[in-house]
Amino acid sequence: MTSFLKELAEQIYKEHPQLDGLTLIFPNRRAALYFQKHLSHLLTKPAFSPKLITIEDFISSFSDLKVPDKLELIHRLHKTYHVVMNSTNSEGRSPEPFDQFYFWGDMLLRDFDEVDKYMVNAEQLFKDLRNQKELDSSFDYLTEQQREFLKNFWSSFEENLSENKRKFLEVWSKLFSLYKTFKKELKSEGLAYEGMLHRVVAEGLAVGETKRESTKGIKFIGFNALTKAEEKIISHFVKHGSRVYWDGDEYYVNDIRQEAGKFLREYQQHSILKDTLSSGFPANFRQPKSLRIFGSAQPIGQAKLMAQVLQEELKKGIEPEDTLIVLPDEKLLMPVLHGISGSVEKLNVTMGFGLSSTPLFNLVELLMELQIGLRKDHFNHRQVLALLGHPYVVAVDTIAANDKRKEILNHNWVYVPQSFLSTSVKLHSLIFKKIDEGPLQYLAAIIYEIGALETLTTLDKEYAFQFLKLLNRIEEVIKPSGEAEIGVVTKQENLKEQNKALKSFLRLLRQLVKAQKIPFTGEPLKGLQVMGVLETRNIDFKNVFILSMNEGAFPSFGGKGSYIPFNIRKGYDLPTVEHQDAMYAYLFYRVLQRAENVFLFYNSETDVLGQGEMSRYLQQLIYESGLKIEKEVLHNAIQPMPIKPIRIQKDTHVLEALTRLNSGTARFRGVSPSALNAYIECKLKFYFRYVACIKEPNEVEEDLDARVLGIFLHNVMETFYKKLYEQKKNKNIEAGDFDNVETALDQLIDEAFIKTYRLEPNKKVDYEGQRLVVKEVVKRFARRILEVDKDRTPFVMEAVEQEGLLYNVKISHAPGYAVVGGKIDRVDRKDNEVRIIDYKTGKDKLDFESIASLFVRDEKRNKAVFQTLVYALLYKTANTFNTDTKLVPGLINRTNLFEDTFKFGLIMNKELITDAEKILPEFETHLKNLLEDIFNPAEVFDQTTLTETCKFCPYQGICYR
Repeated sequence: MTSFLKELAEQIYKEHPQLDGLTLIFPNRRAALYFQKHLSHLLTKPAFSPKLITIEDFISSFSDLKVPDKLELIHRLHKTYHVVMNSTNSEGRSPEPFDQFYFWGDMLLRDFDEVDKYMVNAEQLFKDLRNQKELDSSFDYLTEQQREFLKNFWSSFEENLSENKRKFLEVWSKLFSLYKTFKKELKSEGLAYEGMLHRVVAEGLAVGETKRESTKGIKFIGFNALTKAEEKIISHFVKHGSRVYWDGDEYYVNDIRQEAGKFLREYQQHSILKDTLSSGFPANFRQPKSLRIFGSAQPIGQAKLMAQVLQEELKKGIEPEDTLIVLPDEKLLMPVLHGISGSVEKLNVTMGFGLSSTPLFNLVELLMELQIGLRKDHFNHRQVLALLGHPYVVAVDTIAANDKRKEILNHNWVYVPQSFLSTSVKLHSLIFKKIDEGPLQYLAAIIYEIGALETLTTLDKEYAFQFLKLLNRIEEVIKPSGEAEIGVVTKQENLKEQNKALKSFLRLLRQLVKAQKIPFTGEPLKGLQVMGVLETRNIDFKNVFILSMNEGAFPSFGGKGSYIPFNIRKGYDLPTVEHQDAMYAYLFYRVLQRAENVFLFYNSETDVLGQGEMSRYLQQLIYESGLKIEKEVLHNAIQPMPIKPIRIQKDTHVLEALTRLNSGTARFRGVSPSALNAYIECKLKFYFRYVACIKEPNEVEEDLDARVLGIFLHNVMETFYKKLYEQKKNKNIEAGDFDNVETALDQLIDEAFIKTYRLEPNKKVDYEGQRLVVKEVVKRFARRILEVDKDRTPFVMEAVEQEGLLYNVKISHAPGYAVVGGKIDRVDRKDNEVRIIDYKTGKDKLDFESIASLFVRDEKRNKAVFQTLVYALLYKTANTFNTDTKLVPGLINRTNLFEDTFKFGLIMNKELITDAEKILPEFETHLKNLLEDIFNPAEVFDQTTLTETCKFCPYQGICYR
């Protein structure tokens, strides 16, 4: 294989052995560098060095105008926009602030740039074209097809002129004024955007204002798709003796079906440029090649497969210097570099790595979301936990970060107080504070602190450096204009306005970061090359690997946003999607035309919408090229493994763990009613939770569900009666104890929220959203319970949230006994009736069929009744009763509590239980058998057969039910 640039170097050296007076112009610097390399190999004696420059540098040399960066251009456009819109705005609307303007300001700048690069009559383009007569008379220079495009577009506005259409036309009518004023102000300061500079030079050359002493030594090399301005500039120099060397192949140029040759075919018909194409194009593409296509699931799969194929080819003897990897999707850069790092000694990356893909950008987003979610001096737990778990924050002080995370989870803090997050760790104090100085200074201070960490890699330090550069540049552009810093609000403005300002800043920052690339430095002429698609122009390699050969990646979907609709673009010959497709098709075929070994990789799995299928370029290769192609699709054969039932044998370790249940702490000793319920429901669930002690993930519960409602209600009722006992020093409850209940409940609910979420005791609790709902529901429950209690007075409150109750059962298996323990919500006594009460806020029912039904694994089994009877048994065991004492267990739930006539108690076989003494002996027998089963070494812990109960089981991911 002889590359295009090598052939050209040989030809030019043959024609100009001394190389004197030559100016060679390339599409980019990379092509110029490779040409210089090939030319240097041909020199056998001293010669003049030709001038090698890019087309941008060449055009810029004809003008004194300077092109600033995009941020400054859009900021200047914003100021001009203010002037133009204020002078023409009849409704007195204030123009958008810069951070809101940036998105469509970027779009406008791009449109202005294209209007000038394609030398369109801007005044006519931005003119209101609705008048059909005006269209016919004013645009006689347009072709019939172009006029038809415009007519079709504007006719859609004639009928049903909506508000959006009206606004569109209103803004459109002012675009020319904005365009003209913006260019005038830029020119007055010696500035220009790229398209403006190109147009100035092209028009200057056409009228003779711009001159060059010599044109014969100028040669244009390797161009394909030219803008109108470039076309006129190159045509001018060709007309005066300059030469053009096109880089193409007869395969796609001579076939009108091939979109890749669209532009070169147009230049063959050009009045001036056609003479430069008279010699035709070589037939390199049809030369024998090894062409292999690989399908692999997911982008990461492509990167891994490519690394594997590359390693195999290197073992066969291919040279890294002759090898190119093309990445249409820049997000695959890091996976590719990790995959090939062990295979090649030297490699060079000729593409930027997106700053938005770095872990530091993730941190910056979290920091801004942290400030947006700030409520007074409390931060939302989501951002706090994410930040404390971020690698950079953990790297500063792992112990401090983990301790804070654990404490937040243990306290179930939905909103974390700033005072808790203030530590001696400097980074923590920089992060967890309210922004006072503005987001730019806030972010810069944190990034600077992270960048100074000694443990950071060189790449991480580069991320920090690039971010600081961007933040400094934003400040440089904004501050001199006298504007307030983006994202800053005055102290008089409320929290809503502050959040709005910070959200706008974050939106702007995301747009700016998305456009930032981290450049890689290396030796461009040595080692294996990794490039983006655009960087491959004019450069040829023997071995070419291209990834992401899917629709939407190569070619990418559509173009960038524009204020100029498709029909208008078509009418004025501005670039459209077809233009982009033709350009990328050319780049694809060009990089393959001289290659000898080609390896193409695509994602074999489309997304849920069926998008992302194999690229059209691959389909064209397969069905049109006539080349021999090997196809391989890497996939795992679908071999569904049967879900085997899990059975845990009770070996020595399991039996020891079971025995430990009997000998826990005084507070948690014994098998709890919840554990017994779990065993009946699913033995394996009991094993996971109580024997193997596999805990559910500890997370902050923000949603206030029925379980959380129950916790609040228990806390309120417990505190109410305990405070009453402390005041009276006795357990007797009388009607007068329920005076001022409303005030007491408000205070108790406040205390419950402070206790549950570890809020600051001295501060008023803010109730909003779900908190307000929970407060009202809990208050309604508690108020109704106290109303029922008042009607029952006088009575004795025997126990509230009583712990440490134990029931010992002799069993026939080791250790010889079993212990049941639990905590009872409430026990009260009136006359000879003792009530065992369990509060329930859910849908628990009071009725059940029989005692035996409580121990049968069945969907209809009443777990709440089972639990209450266990509590009754525990209390009976711990106390001595008179023969006339009746033990009445029951539930207070939302079903019976709000009935007109409150009835307490359980209902067995449709009969109210007035004394549990009659049913507890049978219950004890079944309970003993249950405990025998739990401790029996011969029994196994297996899965339930009732899969309905598995839907909400936390261990579903382990047993695959």
